[in-house]
Amino acid sequence: MRYLSTGNAEASTSSGTPRPDSVMTSVNEQCEASPLVSKPANCETDEPSSYDAALEREFEVHDIGNLVDVGELENAFSFRKLLRFAGPGFAMSIAYLDPGNICSDLHCGAVAGYKLIWLLFLTHALGLYVQTLSARIGIVTGKNLAQHCHRQYPRSIRIPLWLICELAIIGSDIQESIGTAIALYLLFGVKIWAGILLAAVLSYVILGIQRFGARKVEGIFIAMIAVMCGCFGVEVLMASPDVGQIAKGLFIPRIPSNATVQAVGIVGAVIMPHNLFLHSALVGTRRIKRAADIRLASIREANFYTTLESAVALLFSFVINATILIVFADIYSRNSSDHSLLAVAAEQHLPGLIEAASLLRGAFGRAGPLLWAIGLLASGQSSTATGTMAGQYLMVGMMRLRVSPWLRVFISRSISLIPTMLVGVLATSYLDQFDEWLNVLQSLALPFALIPTLKLAQSHVVMSSDFATTRNWRLFGWVTAAAIIALNVYLLLPIMLQLALRGAAAACLAFSLLGLYLIFIAVLARFDVLSAVT
Repeated sequence: MRYLSTGNAEASTSSGTPRPDSVMTSVNEQCEASPLVSKPANCETDEPSSYDAALEREFEVHDIGNLVDVGELENAFSFRKLLRFAGPGFAMSIAYLDPGNICSDLHCGAVAGYKLIWLLFLTHALGLYVQTLSARIGIVTGKNLAQHCHRQYPRSIRIPLWLICELAIIGSDIQESIGTAIALYLLFGVKIWAGILLAAVLSYVILGIQRFGARKVEGIFIAMIAVMCGCFGVEVLMASPDVGQIAKGLFIPRIPSNATVQAVGIVGAVIMPHNLFLHSALVGTRRIKRAADIRLASIREANFYTTLESAVALLFSFVINATILIVFADIYSRNSSDHSLLAVAAEQHLPGLIEAASLLRGAFGRAGPLLWAIGLLASGQSSTATGTMAGQYLMVGMMRLRVSPWLRVFISRSISLIPTMLVGVLATSYLDQFDEWLNVLQSLALPFALIPTLKLAQSHVVMSSDFATTRNWRLFGWVTAAAIIALNVYLLLPIMLQLALRGAAAACLAFSLLGLYLIFIAVLARFDVLSAVT
């Protein structure tokens, strides 16, 4: 359904000042070029061609069903109002709990013990910042991040940007589908390739529930988060870890010399590029009052409750990830006072998701691997569904591919399913190595979603002067982006040097690819998104 908002329509025409024909032509082109945005009834005569017009519309979120009415504007905090906004943040937080994160958590616990808990918390805090920016873009402008990228970037930038983000989604989906398949193997003995197919079928079922409304889908995601909390929470209680060591790991920043790769992997595993596109779209399921007299107050209220809900959701995500890290830190240090010796052994052979079940069986008996498999199944299946949803928004918003909802789901799933099946059939013994490389891929792709988010959020033309990020927050965002890019270069340089040792041609190719990567990042960072919509 399409939901129209009257916004400032009457105010915009009350002056009686005629508009130039050129402006009206631009307006008509804008309306024609925006199939995802509900065309206002007065689009032909009353809408100015600027981003201000976007503040007075609500966009259509495909396949989510009816929008959720958040009620009237309230002057005081309302828990009931918070519940009405609750949902998109928990769906977003699923990406922070996917099998790639779970694998990263157990590796950190095995190699570094409790020492990287602080870094896990920091990445979730940074995640809250960038997710808040993404959500604010969707709330304030009424358009999601992918739609803005289509409007702001020329085809020469937009197509490679879409391909990179789509590649990141494929990599994430490989992790999630294989995680689901491993869970099915541990629970029922299903072969990995068959588990991947079952994961695809189950994701279709979850996505099909979208037809019954946003609340139904969000309820499934919240239930799966509750399952993960229960399963992994029981395991940490069974482990009875050292609370003092947990506190030191949380409050004393340190990175062991043998855990640098795992520390960098946390960033790539936790903050995923496709999640920024997803969150900016999901907030559109809340119908915000945009009448002229209450528009600013209503948007501020939506920003507040959305940020609060995202913070609560990511707090749950942090706790779940921390419990996994703590359990495996406890297992690896239980029988030794010198954790560094076991860390060296863990470095030489990091445990995978299947091996982790054996470790839990040895530590907690039959209940250990059962709880692990159930939690892993909830993680893999829910994150597969949210990844497919992000792929839909990216495809439709950035590339304007106008296809039926079910065909769009089929295309999104098929793009990821084919490489996932190849990995599941041909490289079963290398699943853990693939997982590490796919976490690196997420980290490499993150700047290509983060930079457009930062540029749009700081633009007074896009967000208006009322909602554009302030100078200090802009500085914080760009420092964060620079740190992520520096970490990526740190990850890539050893690989480049290894390739360079294979000959001049390999060296030339390796450093050319690194140069292209950095040049494209620079182009995105320097590109002016402050211009009006064409």
